[in-house]
Amino acid sequence: MSQARNITDASELKLEVVENKESSLSLRLVGQFTAKTAGGVWREIETLLHCQNPRGLALDVSGLTYLDMTGIAFLRDLKQIQESSKNIFRLTGLLPDYQNLLDLATRRAAPRAAVQPPAKESFVAGFGRKVVKSGEDVYAQIVFVGSTINHLFYALLHPRTVRWKDVWVFIEKGGANAAPLIIMAGFLIGVIMAFQSALPLKQMGSDVFVANVVAFAVLRELGPLITAIILAGRTGSAIAAEIGTMKINEEINALTTMGLEPVRFLVVSRMLGILFLAPLLTIFSDFFGMLGGALVFKSFGYSATTYINQITSTVDLGDVLGGIFKAIPFSLAIGGIGCLRGLQTKTGASAVGESTTSSVVTGMVMIILLDGVISAIYYVLGI
Repeated sequence: MSQARNITDASELKLEVVENKESSLSLRLVGQFTAKTAGGVWREIETLLHCQNPRGLALDVSGLTYLDMTGIAFLRDLKQIQESSKNIFRLTGLLPDYQNLLDLATRRAAPRAAVQPPAKESFVAGFGRKVVKSGEDVYAQIVFVGSTINHLFYALLHPRTVRWKDVWVFIEKGGANAAPLIIMAGFLIGVIMAFQSALPLKQMGSDVFVANVVAFAVLRELGPLITAIILAGRTGSAIAAEIGTMKINEEINALTTMGLEPVRFLVVSRMLGILFLAPLLTIFSDFFGMLGGALVFKSFGYSATTYINQITSTVDLGDVLGGIFKAIPFSLAIGGIGCLRGLQTKTGASAVGESTTSSVVTGMVMIILLDGVISAIYYVLGI
């Protein structure tokens, strides 16, 4: 039985029942299908479907003059309702542009592949991976320090290629500003060593040898070691942060573009500065360490002359120069690692902080390793 009648007139949208049979239903939409006009028509069609549950539903939308996303959602839901009940849905008269939107709305996303949990790495594999990474890092440091030493020799043979203004500025920032900290640390180390060594020596009635212990420990070991550790934490981190910031701001790429080698332009001046600073600051640390030990020694009732005589009987010029010489490889390690970590800085907000932390940690570890190697060499050579 064919009939055409209006069920509802929602503003500018009309729903017409074209054919209503027991097993099929044909509808036609005319007008503008928008969010404002959709409510009544949508409810009316849902009522028809609920009451009749037709096996076949035909919807003619050739009379629609406008269709927004509300209408697209309506057509999608209507299609899904029929298909979920295993009924037939036929849509006619839909413009190609609207058909594309409907296809996008009804397209089902491909099922996501199950995320496999990462395979648990064994202890041996994890340890081996870390060993390989550490070995690669040490190799990169050795190569970089070797390249830096090569550029330093070139700079010494061609002094005019060095930016001496940058060297003096670095010496002022890393030396003059670090001297008070070095002096305080050296003085306190001398005081601490004197008090600590006095306890066992007094038990044996040999507290006069406190001067010998302080002189030998400070001049050969603690003076250069404390100076190097302070430089690693203060100057080495500053180098890494400065060069790392330049790396993030692409200033180093700009130098390369202009034909300037970053190592010669940035690293050499800082390495020359720290090579000059480390031995000088070690002398300051040694002097004030001995001064701190002298004050404690004098509090035991001994004179300054006795303190000097005890020192000269224990250490000689070779011991003093041996401690100062340690500052040279220490400074090469501190400056080289600081510059390398700065040049290795990655992108991101925390990149500079990571480079700075890495330079301090690696610098201190390298200082201790070098100190052990040099001390073993001194023992073998009888120095």
